[in-house]
Amino acid sequence: MWNYNLVLPNFVLLATFLVFYFSKPRLPLRQNKTFLKILLLEISLIFVGLFSSFCSEQNGHFSLRYLRVINTIYFVLFLMRSFYFFIFTIDVLKLRNSNKGFLYYVYMSVFVVSMFIAISNLFTNTIFAITERGYSSWRFYDLIYVFSLFYILLAFILIISNRAKLRRSFFITALTFNAILFVGYIVRKLFPYYLIMDSFCILAIIIIYMTYENPLLHIESRSGVFNKNALTDTFAEMRNSETQLIFSFVIHNYNEMREIYSGPQIDRGLSLIGEFLHTLYPYLSLFYANNGMFVILGKDGSLCDNLMDEIDTRFTMPWQGEHKVELYLDVGFVQVEPGLKIKNPDLLTTALFSALSNVSTVDGASVIITGETINAIEHTTEIKRSVERAVEHDAVELFLQPLVEAKTRKLVGAEALARIRSSDGELLQPSSFIPIAEKNGRISILGEQMFERACKFVHDHDIKALGLNWINVNLSPIQFLRRDLSESFLTILNRYGVSADKIHLEITEESMVDYALLNKQIANMKRQGFHFVLDDYGKGYSNVTRLKRFPFINVKIDMELVWDFFKLQDDILPTLVQTFKKMNFSITAEGIENEEMAVAMENIGCDYLQGFLFSQPLTVDDFVKKYSKT
Repeated sequence: MWNYNLVLPNFVLLATFLVFYFSKPRLPLRQNKTFLKILLLEISLIFVGLFSSFCSEQNGHFSLRYLRVINTIYFVLFLMRSFYFFIFTIDVLKLRNSNKGFLYYVYMSVFVVSMFIAISNLFTNTIFAITERGYSSWRFYDLIYVFSLFYILLAFILIISNRAKLRRSFFITALTFNAILFVGYIVRKLFPYYLIMDSFCILAIIIIYMTYENPLLHIESRSGVFNKNALTDTFAEMRNSETQLIFSFVIHNYNEMREIYSGPQIDRGLSLIGEFLHTLYPYLSLFYANNGMFVILGKDGSLCDNLMDEIDTRFTMPWQGEHKVELYLDVGFVQVEPGLKIKNPDLLTTALFSALSNVSTVDGASVIITGETINAIEHTTEIKRSVERAVEHDAVELFLQPLVEAKTRKLVGAEALARIRSSDGELLQPSSFIPIAEKNGRISILGEQMFERACKFVHDHDIKALGLNWINVNLSPIQFLRRDLSESFLTILNRYGVSADKIHLEITEESMVDYALLNKQIANMKRQGFHFVLDDYGKGYSNVTRLKRFPFINVKIDMELVWDFFKLQDDILPTLVQTFKKMNFSITAEGIENEEMAVAMENIGCDYLQGFLFSQPLTVDDFVKKYSKT
């Protein structure tokens, strides 16, 4: 005799979830569709389980064939429920895509086998037997637990191995609802005559709903459309598919508009924009990604021009905020070229938000994201990863480019140049990775590694025998802001027993923006024996007067200024060099590529020369090999 006490409350709970599911807007995500299937399966199981249990108890009133069919349906639904709870885990982890790999064939093979065994009970006894004495379990009955526990075990393995993809709360929830199902199957095995498994499944459904399926988690409260998290989830499911309609617009100078009109007024404007989009485009998926950015997704890329015209026309008119305040807002547009293959949804997201940020400051701007755009961002992303690898594994490489005396052409110094490698071993130039390292905060560590490489080189080699008097090491403006820079560098010098005057520190004019800090930093480090060189003079905003305030020993003329001299042949550069000489600076000319340039720079008074005429940057081994012979 089965216990039916929990059937009614379980059904009421499921019916409530079903009502909420259809009463709120939802994205057509696989995760949401799978959740709906779980709800429908659970409701069906309650009905079929109740009815099949009742029929089995009253087996004398029903034909054996009928009892066999109704019980077979129950076990088919039972196994399907186990399967779709697993599929929901797969969807949460974003592991289901159009490319059917080994994982797909594993779990689908188990599903097919389980369905075959369950359905075969229509013709022969496998999971259960139906006789004149009624219903009884049969030799393969425990396979329903084997199949179900297989899915849970596989779910645990996938959750743990893919935990980096999930926020902590999502990770814990995924483990929790699978653990509840596991306990449910154990309890069902131990107490088969209590219809209690449904209660465990409903508890798992409640936990899933609170963390993953609550519609409020995906609705942006001010605009009433889907939020940024919903957009990210939607893009994640587009992996390995082609773009269709991805159209977006951003409010021009959004933050300034909030200051001008006030936050509440702009929030009211966002609500009106959301209502406008819902009214005009009920058949499209609408998103608000914060900072005035709206995104529209659909299945017809040809709609982009119409969307742009209609939205642009509406923004030529004011939006009426609270207390009849009129909000005058301009927008910029970004669309993704239809037909692009989405290999990495994160790159698409980055490209879209980057483009929206750029057009947000330009009136009437319109940008189309193409395959070239995605490739450029992918290249930048690879450089970011390379910077991270170099920092984490202390893998920055030292290259040296010689500095020669202008009159004698003898080696006197070298500039230490950083190189890092991409994942395929290709050397990356500083112009590609230094700006990225400055933006992501890794430049100080990279700079310190380079300083240590230079000190190690001086320690490991007889630099006088090579003809070297010093090595120049570049300092990023951001690195130069460190208050502990002097102490950090002194520690490295002492570690290798190197004198500070053997390492000249190159800084650019960008470092001279904060005069007070720069003066204090240079004065402090100069007392420790460091010498400073002004690098790339003429590349930015150059001010000769400011140089009087700083104790530079050398000024390096940027190659662009040197090359301009040979194009125009005016007196600007010669006059500038003589001015520096009168200020007691030695002068280095960069970018010397031929003998004519070398002679000309020597004639106008440059002390040192650097460029491809003498050598490209060399590895340490190549540098030593080349100059140990001279």
